Amino acid sequence: MPYRAVIHASELLTGEGIRAKDGRGVTESDVGTISDGALVYGYRDQGGREIPEKIEWVGPTRELPDRFSKAGRLDLGGAKALVPGLIDCHTHMVFAGDRSAEFALRCAGATYEEIAAKGGGILTTVRATRSAPAEELERLAAARVDEATAFGVRTLEIKSGYGLSVESELRSLEVIQKLKARYPWLTIVPTFLGAHALPPDRDRELYVQEIVEELLPEVADRRLAEHCDVFVDAGYYDGSEARLILEKARSLGLAVKLHADELSNTESAALGVELGALSVDHLLRISDAGVRRLAASNTVAVLLPGTAFYLKAPHAPARRLIDSGAIVALSTDFNPGSSPCSSLPAIMTIAALYLGMSRPEILAAVTYNAAKALGLEGRKGTLEPGMDADFTVLPFSRFEESYYRFAWAPAR
Repeated sequence: MPYRAVIHASELLTGEGIRAKDGRGVTESDVGTISDGALVYGYRDQGGREIPEKIEWVGPTRELPDRFSKAGRLDLGGAKALVPGLIDCHTHMVFAGDRSAEFALRCAGATYEEIAAKGGGILTTVRATRSAPAEELERLAAARVDEATAFGVRTLEIKSGYGLSVESELRSLEVIQKLKARYPWLTIVPTFLGAHALPPDRDRELYVQEIVEELLPEVADRRLAEHCDVFVDAGYYDGSEARLILEKARSLGLAVKLHADELSNTESAALGVELGALSVDHLLRISDAGVRRLAASNTVAVLLPGTAFYLKAPHAPARRLIDSGAIVALSTDFNPGSSPCSSLPAIMTIAALYLGMSRPEILAAVTYNAAKALGLEGRKGTLEPGMDADFTVLPFSRFEESYYRFAWAPAR
């Protein structure tokens, strides 16, 4: 197998200690800093493009083993940091249409719930997505993927959820499969979110029945998704509907996740723990009991501070979650209505300023903990021999500059 070596990183952060603690209670000593660091990885050629495979060696550049002396080299010149590939573990990238007019309404005083009650919100995007051909959905989504990866994302979860019908949900998942083929160097994780909002043209009970009896079996049979998610909140799906859908998904071999306790407290974080969910996401309104349940579980709390920022809502209680022992990840929640942001570093800035998260906590939240939220912590999230060769070369000499520099633009 051919090898490549990345040498003279100003700092290389392995994250080894974060893994040792399973992402809980991390401190600066856990980030695994190597000054003047180097990394060697194997790769394969696919259509003229090098696809990284596994990490072979990590350490100081001066200790690079002789057996890799003939490896091709990328010299960072002591000016750029090398960190585990960033992971955006909650996004909604497959949709058509535009919601800028609704943003203007919200800025003029309308609430998210008021807009949704008048047929706006998610349903605006549903109408546009249903009418768009698959080729258009792929083109739009690919442009969004390009933006996310320009900020250093190497693993990307993408949900369906703007179809809300059998035909349109399946088409959205098929688009995600096309994106996986289009980006062989990127890990794309598809999630079925047919229970995102209630469809305007279907009876509620009948649509839940369609999800359970028709959509989920086909999604599983065709391997169109790895996870199943449900939006549990006031005005959306309730706990009993979520339980029905997610238990069916588990029986078909899909891992489960929840949009939980965002607009109101429904104790859906606790429901996610009970169901063995990989993650419960949002958590703006989580209760103290929900915090305790998460802290005692392996379910990851995925916080989406871009959404609270954009909706001018109270942020999730990151410090309570972290200090209680919960595993906390961060993600963009890229979507057209409440977080049209593809910059994971911008989300990290908000987390530092408004969630009170430290440098090691932020690193863990966008690497190992985000991998765990996707069930990928066995091969992603740290820079260690045997792990996937997912790494990000930052355009800065230190990791924290990537979120100190608010809303920076990648070089073109």
